[in-house]
Amino acid sequence: MPSRRKFLSSSGAALVGTGIAGCLSGKNTRSAEWLQLKAISVKWSRDGRSYSDQILQLMSDGEDEIRGTVASEYNDVISSPSEVTASGSFHNDLQFDFEAIKYVVGFCGSDFSSDDESGCLNTRTSREDFNAVQFGDQADVEVTDNQFHIHDVQSESISEWDTDISRFELSEKHDYLVTK
Repeated sequence: MPSRRKFLSSSGAALVGTGIAGCLSGKNTRSAEWLQLKAISVKWSRDGRSYSDQILQLMSDGEDEIRGTVASEYNDVISSPSEVTASGSFHNDLQFDFEAIKYVVGFCGSDFSSDDESGCLNTRTSREDFNAVQFGDQADVEVTDNQFHIHDVQSESISEWDTDISRFELSEKHDYLVTK
C-alpha cells in the first residue's frame, strides 16, 4: 500500500468536494483513518453578482504535516494547528459578513475506497462536527446526503508535525468586499 503522502499527491485528493470511491450517499458509517482537510467556504453578492471563496483551507498528509491558507481577517479560527475551531461568536461574525457559510472536512482511509487502496471524501459538515475533529484524529463518521456526521473521535497528538499556514488578505483579493 502506498504512503498517505504518495497517495494524496497522485490522487488529486486535495480538491474540495472530490470523493474517491463509489457512491457514499445515503447512510453509511465509515472508519476515517485520518483527517485530510478542514475548510470554510463563504458566499456573498454584490451588484447582482454572486461570489465565493475559501477563508480557510488546511490540508494534511495524515502523517506529519499540515499546509494551507487562512484569511487574515478570520485567522482566529486557528488557535493552533491542533485546534482549528469555529466558535459561536466567530460563526456569528461570518453570518454578519456573508450570505452563506459552508464548513468542509475531508477524511481518508480504506473505508472510502472500493479496492484495497485508501480513498478520500471531502464534503460539508456542521460547525459542531467541524469543531469535533482535528488533524491527527481518527473518527467514525456517517455520510448522509453528502454530509459528514462525526460519531466517535480518537484524538492523537500532532505536536511534532510540520506546519506551514500562510495568511492572505481576503479584502485585498476582493477589493470591493468590506469585512469587519
